[in-house]
Amino acid sequence: METKTTSKVFRRLLWALQGLIVGIGAILPGVSGGTLCYAFGIYTPMLEVLSSPIKGIRKHWQLILFVGLGGAAGFLGFSGITAALLAWNEPVVLCVFIGLILGTVPELWRESGEQGRGKGSFIALGVSFVCIAALFYVVGNVLTLTIPANLLGFAVCGVIWGLSFIVPGFSSSTLLLFFGIYEAMSLGISRLELSVILPLGVAMLVTVLLLARLMRFVFSSFHSVASHAILGFVLATTLMMLLKDCILSTLSLTTAPIYLLCLLCGAGAGFGFTRLSERLSAKTERE
Repeated sequence: METKTTSKVFRRLLWALQGLIVGIGAILPGVSGGTLCYAFGIYTPMLEVLSSPIKGIRKHWQLILFVGLGGAAGFLGFSGITAALLAWNEPVVLCVFIGLILGTVPELWRESGEQGRGKGSFIALGVSFVCIAALFYVVGNVLTLTIPANLLGFAVCGVIWGLSFIVPGFSSSTLLLFFGIYEAMSLGISRLELSVILPLGVAMLVTVLLLARLMRFVFSSFHSVASHAILGFVLATTLMMLLKDCILSTLSLTTAPIYLLCLLCGAGAGFGFTRLSERLSAKTERE
C-alpha cells in the first residue's frame, strides 16, 4: 500500500516537472511546446481533454492538473528568468533543450511504429522534415514582417503559440522573435501585465480548442503517418536549432566541449524522463 502511494506521489511530481519543462521550453526560441508534450507522452491525453472535455477530464484529470500547474509555473514564473538566461548565454541554454529533445527521439521512434511503418509513413517523415526546415529558413532569412506590440499583436502571438502546442515541431517563439514582438511579450508575461496575458491567453485557448478535435481525428485515423510526420517535425526543429547563428558563430575549441556536455546532459534527462514516464504508465495500468 505504501509503495503504491509513493508511486502515485512520484508520478504526480514527474508530471509537474514535465509541465514545468514544457512551460519553460515554450518560451525558448526554437523549442516547440507541442514537441515537448509529444516527447513526454502527454500530447495524446491533452488532445483527448481538449476535443472531449468531459470524458477527457474524467480520464486524465490528475495528469492535466499537475502538468498544467507545472506548465503555468514555467510559463509565467520563468519567462523573465529564461530571458535573462538567454541574454547570459543563449547557446548553452539552447543546447540543453536540444539535448532534451534528442533524448526523447528513441521513444518517439518506437511509439510512431506501434502500428507499423508503411511507405506513406516514411514519405510523411521526409516531407514534414523538409517543410519545417524550409519554414525555419524562410522565417529566418526571407521574411521581414513585424507584429506591433499592442492588443491585436499579442492576440496574434496567442494564435501562433496555440499552433505550437497543437502542431509539434512548430516553434512559436522562433516566429515571434523574427516578427519582433518576442521581447515585449516575454517582458509583459514576466510582469504579469493583463494587457499582454489576456489577449494572448484567450487567442491561444481558442486556437487550441478549434484544432484539437481535428488533430485527434488525424491521429486516430492515420496514426502511423501522423506520428512519423511529427517525428519529422521534431528532427527538423532540432537540426535548425543546432544551426542557429548564436551556436555556429560561437563554436570553437573552447566552447565545443561545453556545448557537447550540455547536449549530453539534456539528452540523458530527456531519455530518462521518457523511460520513467513509460514505466509509471505501465505500472498504473497494472494497478
